Amino acid sequence: MSKFVRVMDGLKSNANGQKFKLDEVIIANTWNPSKQKPEEMGGFNFTTEDKILRYIFRGDTIYDVILPEDAEVVVCDSKNVPKSIYRANKIIVTNPRPITEDMVIDIYKKSTLPLTTYFQCIYCLLFRGYVNASKYIIKDIININNVDKAIKEFEDFAISSKDNTTGIFEYDKLFPEAKEIYDILKEIQNPLYINLYIDREPYIKNITNDKVINITGESGSGKSYFSDKYLNNDDYIVIDTDIVFSEKDSNNKESVELRNIFKNKPKDYLITDFDEFYLKTLDYFKNSDKTLVIDSAQYRNIKDYSILKGQIIVMRTSINTCYKRTLNRWKSNNEYNEEEYLKFSNKKKSMFNWYHTLNKFLENINKM
Repeated sequence: MSKFVRVMDGLKSNANGQKFKLDEVIIANTWNPSKQKPEEMGGFNFTTEDKILRYIFRGDTIYDVILPEDAEVVVCDSKNVPKSIYRANKIIVTNPRPITEDMVIDIYKKSTLPLTTYFQCIYCLLFRGYVNASKYIIKDIININNVDKAIKEFEDFAISSKDNTTGIFEYDKLFPEAKEIYDILKEIQNPLYINLYIDREPYIKNITNDKVINITGESGSGKSYFSDKYLNNDDYIVIDTDIVFSEKDSNNKESVELRNIFKNKPKDYLITDFDEFYLKTLDYFKNSDKTLVIDSAQYRNIKDYSILKGQIIVMRTSINTCYKRTLNRWKSNNEYNEEEYLKFSNKKKSMFNWYHTLNKFLENINKM
């Protein structure tokens, strides 16, 4: 069995406000082990290290619990974690450790809880601001098959919150950390969306019969790898906007050729005037019998969806995977020091916000 542990705010019990003394035998004022209700039973509650995750939000410090030889102990039932709560008439608390988020994640790795209880933990951890720990659990165990249940548990906890007086789930009443985590779960639930942790197959939709293939996705999603297979095929023209708006050498002659058209455009041209870029590119190659492949992360900036031609392909690689691939690619292509790498990695964290606009693009395309 895992060692016994207890969580408190400093040395103060979150149950009755009693203050404990470290490394001393503390004897309960009330002890009726035959009673069922905690307030009637009295004593001190504690649990094991592999079950404490469910209760970790109840304090800022975790202690080891030692039982004196003459202590009386009972096991209490719990609907959330069966047979996980112990009560004793006397205990010793020792080895205090301030709870950190890294500690919470480590405790999660050692936990042996029912799956439904982990769903509850996703919400409970947010009371103490452990957002990254909640994300870690989502990444580790949530999938399309169990996300509905996870969301139901999340909503039930929100409904039972002291701030909820209506008895119904209200998204607007969630505190900011809860909104962030709820949005992540809803993106996993929606089979259309790109999400943080689960890779999905590319979304493909034919808009018109024109010989145009539009490929988009986040950096590291695989869109360039997807489009590069057409590069050496004489039946295709591949336009990569990263090359068009760059001065680096490239063997993609058509993308380099377009530089003459767009060389005087401002830095944010694809953000503010993607429609113009798209139409000019189609017009430039209108007399070609080849299939035009346009690879760009900036389709999300399109304003008039009716101008799109041909086939749409949206790479739906998870953002977590995209981020890792982007960093690994940068490291393999650059000589760098630690400061330069940190600067680049922090810059690329923006994709954890950018992808929401790509999901909006997916929504609009899916309605067409």
